Amino acid sequence: MSGGRPRTTSFSEEQMIELGKEMLDWIKKKPDVLHLSEWYTIEKGFIYREWKTFIQKQEFLPYYEQSLKIIAKKYLNKESNVREGVSQRWQRIYFTDLKDQEDRDMQDKIDREAKARSDIPPLTDLVDIQNEKMMLQAELKKAQDRIKELES
Repeated sequence: MSGGRPRTTSFSEEQMIELGKEMLDWIKKKPDVLHLSEWYTIEKGFIYREWKTFIQKQEFLPYYEQSLKIIAKKYLNKESNVREGVSQRWQRIYFTDLKDQEDRDMQDKIDREAKARSDIPPLTDLVDIQNEKMMLQAELKKAQDRIKELES
């Protein structure tokens, strides 16, 4: 394992593609893998911060998503040795569409509860009110300047 400061940039596009292919091949050959960190940290020696850089790269992303789905199947398979409680816990990791929907549902619930508890209008309404107030103040200033002009 290399020493020194963790990587903050990724490899070249070609290297990222090769790394993605290597990961996907490794995942396919290891039916007992339950998390991608088994590959990127244990097998390859990358830390999480480096991994986050890799999964942002467009050329690596298809391999990453394929690998996630391969592992995710183990969490849904009734024959799998993954325990039900653990399976439920990891679904948000492996099924980003589920995570996104749950996040939206939770935000909607928070918004509804906040609205029910408060007379404070939503932020967009407050911005509209502030904009209207500024426009009226500008018109009032113009009118006051015009009155001064006419009086002199």
